[in-house]
Amino acid sequence: MKFTIYKYELVKTGEQSLFKQGNMDGTTGQDYLDKLLSVKQLNLFRTSAKTGEPTLYPNTVLKTRDGVALMRVCNVKHLTLVQDYKEHKLESNPYCHVLIDNRPGVGQMAIEQSGAFDGESDKVRDILQESLHAQLADVGLTIEIRAKVRVMDFWETVEEQMRRRDERVRRVIFDFSDPDKSEPIDAPPSVIEHLRFLNNLSQLTGAVKSQYKLEAKREGTLRLDRAHEDLAQMVGLCCNNGYRIAVHFKHFGVFHNGDCEKAMFDIEKEQLLNFVNGQRAMNGNADGEPTYALVSWLDDVREYTKDYNDATKIEHKRKRKYKRAV
Repeated sequence: MKFTIYKYELVKTGEQSLFKQGNMDGTTGQDYLDKLLSVKQLNLFRTSAKTGEPTLYPNTVLKTRDGVALMRVCNVKHLTLVQDYKEHKLESNPYCHVLIDNRPGVGQMAIEQSGAFDGESDKVRDILQESLHAQLADVGLTIEIRAKVRVMDFWETVEEQMRRRDERVRRVIFDFSDPDKSEPIDAPPSVIEHLRFLNNLSQLTGAVKSQYKLEAKREGTLRLDRAHEDLAQMVGLCCNNGYRIAVHFKHFGVFHNGDCEKAMFDIEKEQLLNFVNGQRAMNGNADGEPTYALVSWLDDVREYTKDYNDATKIEHKRKRKYKRAV
């Protein structure tokens, strides 16, 4: 089973009427999302761009444990069968699995690449984003779900273009969220502090998002070198959290980090079943304590996707030897 990895953030909007009434009871956005996921089924829908009519998508929240929710999201397809010379239209509901890792400071989502949605996990992402936004809007929140991309692919593309004759980087634009209005941002504290400093410059405008723009001299070029730690951390921050980077070349045009390969990882079906059944694995986490193999898998994915220098696929790592807990 192959999953595409996404990062989500819960962003405060300007409409916070229910916040003022105390309906959040002092809880954070992640706490409120936990409450939304503590049900058997979510109200999932997608509004048609053509007709404006919503399509409802059946789903089941299989299990929520330790801040991690495992669910199945069904598609809605219609089949035509012919029996006794008559056509019969039937509804089919093939499904894919979705993992929502809402542990404090994480905000990670994994969506199965399934034939149920033609192998396009972004279709499921769009359903979840619209549906969860509708429920979070009542408490002055919205959700943004963005695909993680491989950091190495960004550097390889940039460096390949810079090796070309007469090629130069004219400008680079970084887009990112305000850490005081969004949670969780998955980055080291030092990087978040840098981000907070940049956003403080735009607070007077009330902006939810900011841009950091670098311009070269008229006939010069920007030096993008992954060996420069601060620059590498900024690129890693954007790739790991799905923020946009736009690199403007003189000849090549504009390259966005979204053009890189999305982060995708394999998982064994048995790990999903053990999570649902409450079967922990011995020596599953770094401290040697019993934990769910699925949670350990999520930790591994997070570790790989936040590596600023390389983002090797998880299947290349030495496999853990999980033992079932008695």
